[in-house]
Amino acid sequence: MTDGMIIKALAPWFGGCRAIADRIGPELGQLGWCGVLFAGGMPELPHIRTQAGVATDLHRHIINLARVVADDVLLCRMIRRVDRLLFHTDVLAACQQRCLSREYEAKGGLFALGAAASGAPDIEWAADYFVACWMGRGGYSGRGGELTQSIAVRYTSSGGSSAKRWRSAVESLPAWGKVLSRWQFVCDDAFDLVERLRPQAKAGIYADPPWVGAGDEYTHRFTTEKHIRLAKELTRLSDGGYRVVIRYGDDPLIRELYPADRWTWVEQSTLNQLGNDVAEVLILSGPSYASGPLVSEVAESLP
Repeated sequence: MTDGMIIKALAPWFGGCRAIADRIGPELGQLGWCGVLFAGGMPELPHIRTQAGVATDLHRHIINLARVVADDVLLCRMIRRVDRLLFHTDVLAACQQRCLSREYEAKGGLFALGAAASGAPDIEWAADYFVACWMGRGGYSGRGGELTQSIAVRYTSSGGSSAKRWRSAVESLPAWGKVLSRWQFVCDDAFDLVERLRPQAKAGIYADPPWVGAGDEYTHRFTTEKHIRLAKELTRLSDGGYRVVIRYGDDPLIRELYPADRWTWVEQSTLNQLGNDVAEVLILSGPSYASGPLVSEVAESLP
């Protein structure tokens, strides 16, 4: 379901999975229900085959954007709003400021609100955040300071055109709408979602948590204790019949939490945004359904 999808993620997420996103669906298999934890830029969603699915992330900006894009009527109105915008630093700054204002106008802060406080999808907010993601520097969405990035201006011919990237993002929105309309989006903490789940057939979980050592880089921090807790919950779901697929950076802690005699490891060295090798793994609750190694290319992995 990627026809017309020039941009392969809803937002250029820090540490995102665009390089191997097409591997996730085949590894999950055909499902009746799927939960996606730490949804972020959501590059995996077009490749997941499921009758029903819920994607969650504590990041309210991206969940509001996804809810708008998933609604045909709201998406059309949002496209009319962003389609006429110039790729310009003043446009970016104004959108960033409005997103920051939304974070601070809520009592206790936007990200402190519970999942039930989501309210109706907000088109203007979605448009502002979309601009902040795609006019700013790539790979910073979801990261601390994401709404203070400068505009992505290039002064050489290498790396393509930032203005063209912006236009490609706008032109990809209808295709993203078709994909996201099949999903529900919530601002639940990942642990709140998984703790509700009980054994069921043809169900799956995909988790892409912050990698060990990068937890402080994100808007929502992820501690060692949370990595340990997540492993316990995902092991419980695997024992309950769920097909579980997890994306991580290779690390001794992760090797300990997901031992190779219990989990299947698919390993690959990919390139991050700085061109450095990064050891990346998929951890599977059973044999691999896809053949071959992970695709090696420049990924939005850790810098």
